[in-house]
Amino acid sequence: MMNPFFFGGKGRGIFRLIRYLVHFPNFIRLTFRLFRDERVPIYRKAILVIAEILAGAFAIIYLIYPFDGDFLPIIGRIDDLVIGAFLILVPGAWIFIKLCPEHIVREHVERISQGA
Repeated sequence: MMNPFFFGGKGRGIFRLIRYLVHFPNFIRLTFRLFRDERVPIYRKAILVIAEILAGAFAIIYLIYPFDGDFLPIIGRIDDLVIGAFLILVPGAWIFIKLCPEHIVREHVERISQGA
């Protein structure tokens, strides 16, 4: 018998998460390609730079003042740092991609899908 969550309902979120994780390397490639593209205005690239600065500031502040006490002192901090940086960088990159000219984004997406 199939799991009731397989075709919808609450279980659908895990499949969406897996799909995002599979496409995450392409998302990173697209972000770097757009950042290096000279046709993308510099003020739009600043959004990504600001997000990286925020992620770095979050990491430094967290190392100085940890928000929670985990049972594993080193690993507990590392996982929180990775999640925090991810939560800051991914929305910044997503906004950056959305603000880039659509024809440039499509061009890079096609090149990435062709393996170039």
